[in-house]
Amino acid sequence: MMPRHLTFCLTPNLPLFGLAAALEVLRHANRMAGIEAYQWSFLTESDSGVQASNGMWLQPSSSVEKAIDAQMVFIVAGFEPWQFKTPKLGKWLQHQNAKHATLGGISNGGFLLAASGLLDGYAATVHWEDFSTFYETYPQVKSRYQRFVVDGNRMTCSGGASTLALFIEIVRDDLGENIARQVSRQMLLGEYPAPAGNNDAVMEALAFGDNQHYSSQVQRILNLLDAGIEGRMTVAALADKVGVSRRELLRLLRRETGQTPSEIINARRLERARSLVRHSHLPLAAVADAVGFSSQSHLTLRYRQRFGVTPAQHRNAETCRHLVSHEC
Repeated sequence: MMPRHLTFCLTPNLPLFGLAAALEVLRHANRMAGIEAYQWSFLTESDSGVQASNGMWLQPSSSVEKAIDAQMVFIVAGFEPWQFKTPKLGKWLQHQNAKHATLGGISNGGFLLAASGLLDGYAATVHWEDFSTFYETYPQVKSRYQRFVVDGNRMTCSGGASTLALFIEIVRDDLGENIARQVSRQMLLGEYPAPAGNNDAVMEALAFGDNQHYSSQVQRILNLLDAGIEGRMTVAALADKVGVSRRELLRLLRRETGQTPSEIINARRLERARSLVRHSHLPLAAVADAVGFSSQSHLTLRYRQRFGVTPAQHRNAETCRHLVSHEC
């Protein structure tokens, strides 16, 4: 296969781990495959070095004007990405979009894609600390509160370990299950025995995508469920992606998680909804939308069934708990 070229657009104060995680997956994939399956380069708005949040300086591979076309482009951004003005990179990204490149964001890179209009109509995510701002600033984007999102030729992840999960999925699609599994093992990402029981700890691990305690096949299924958009990932499609029968897929999930695909998705949505209820100021209708429920009333029904209180009651209790200087 011809090498796939990826370009990483670097912004000041970027989280180095997000960039390093992506590069290490690609490096190991080349090594395990025995070919140069991936090449990469770096761009910055100023055509000069940028300093990562840990103080390390990173240099671009070329100027934006001389940059070669890429099959995949990822913007890597950290906190307060809205302060960055990137007219040169924005123009180059539009050019790459016209050539049908895959465009993505690592951590808060989705902010810069959205600012260029390149996420309009797509589902996407950003770092959880800035998710509320992203949701409110870009209503034309289908903001999703999850680890990573793949929607057509748009890929976004919330940073940190989610970058590893996303890029291993990229390798799996390009080079197959065997290479992806070798990369995962090389980076000590799996495989571990499945946790026992169907308790709250297991439910929360499932909800936020802690998939590394499962077999490689179940990890793959959970990653696909995590990246699925608007419920379009059917059981049949999952089974086809993983290379097992529908019956075997359901058997694997039941054995290792104690749940069906729909139960896993609902668990993830509810735990993420609880996080937004507790830690954001988003209206409850927006919370329902961000985690994939069809309406606020649907969220309220499921939330009460799972947690014994409604989202409004939970938020009011959290507000009272934090207002220590006032009576509630």
